Amino acid sequence: MKAAIVPSANRNWEVKEIDRPEPGENQVLIKIRASGMCYTDVHQARGELPGDFPRTLGHEPVGEIMAVGPGVTARKTDDRVGVPWVQHTCGRCEWCARSKPMFCEKSIGTGVEMSGGHAEYMVAYADATMLLPDGLDYEQAAPLFCAGYTVWSGLRWAQPQPSERLAVVGVGGLGHLAVQYAKAAGSSTWRGRDCAGWERFGGGWRRGCDPRHEQFGGCDGRQHRGAAS
Repeated sequence: MKAAIVPSANRNWEVKEIDRPEPGENQVLIKIRASGMCYTDVHQARGELPGDFPRTLGHEPVGEIMAVGPGVTARKTDDRVGVPWVQHTCGRCEWCARSKPMFCEKSIGTGVEMSGGHAEYMVAYADATMLLPDGLDYEQAAPLFCAGYTVWSGLRWAQPQPSERLAVVGVGGLGHLAVQYAKAAGSSTWRGRDCAGWERFGGGWRRGCDPRHEQFGGCDGRQHRGAAS
């Protein structure tokens, strides 16, 4: 199979032919249909985050299950799934006990301890995979497994009520999803932006906000506006 390999820190990525992996116990083999790019990939490729080289990055992978390993019962071949950043944790430390497994020191991450989705195939722990709804395109689903999950976690921890107003500061790759999630949950949403990001991610806020504008922040209305829904 083909995979994008980062040979070492600050080196160009190389597309190489490597052996297709086989799923181990409680794992599945996924044929990748889309793999989102995150700026964390850049930090990893520069060696700014922990991880061994050479490595295959990509922590927003979605695709079809092609094979299941021993012990897998909740997934089957042809299931459409995505894989998040954190696949497995110890389940015993303080962070796991507090339902914050992303801080577990023994966590196993996609594109970190395990090869990521910038390849034709990857293996993942079956219980870490999420089933994709019918009708959701792979290209639309992939970013939800990092950008989407990140902003959803923030909204979940904030516990906004349907009648409350939310401020989303920065309508970028994550912010435009936060606006849409908040809108779907029944909250009023306000956006804060910079001039460059306004048109680039305009489609995102238009889906989440009413076009009525009010000025806020320290800039004029052309540069910083809020939109309430």
